[in-house]
Amino acid sequence: MNETLLRHYVNEDAVVRAYVRSCTMGHRETDDVLQEIWKVVCVKIGQYDESRPFRAWVMGIARMQVLKWRQTQARSREVLSPETIELFAETAMEHGDELDFRRQHLRECLSRIPALGRQIMRLKYFDGLTIATIGLQMKKSTAAIEMALVRFRRFLRACIEKQLVEERLSTS
Repeated sequence: MNETLLRHYVNEDAVVRAYVRSCTMGHRETDDVLQEIWKVVCVKIGQYDESRPFRAWVMGIARMQVLKWRQTQARSREVLSPETIELFAETAMEHGDELDFRRQHLRECLSRIPALGRQIMRLKYFDGLTIATIGLQMKKSTAAIEMALVRFRRFLRACIEKQLVEERLSTS
């Protein structure tokens, strides 16, 4: 993967992931579709016109891959209509910049959480473990893990919102 593509991937993966997740409704399906999207991007990167926004280009590929995935899931009652998929894509494009700002602030806010809290959040949200499994691993009750997650999510939400307000005030 060349350096330009890697930079674009790092900048756009969260927006593309949010769009795909909203359309597929499952971690495994999201990962499968994302893998296909980035494979297509790698193959077609030579066709990308750098004078145009990369986000719009990759979202076009994402739309096509989501529609292709939808066709393979046609018998499922949980599949979204093409119109809904298009609406999600438009929403992802409209709110992509806000997601970028939130992700930037999330990194900073995560660094303020104690190491134990970051470990619990990593096990839950990155490794996909259940609360019960985390409790067993950490030798804590399920209730203790649930409360820790509630506290850390509240802290992160408040921290990010505070950062966004401070950013808006400093730019106005």
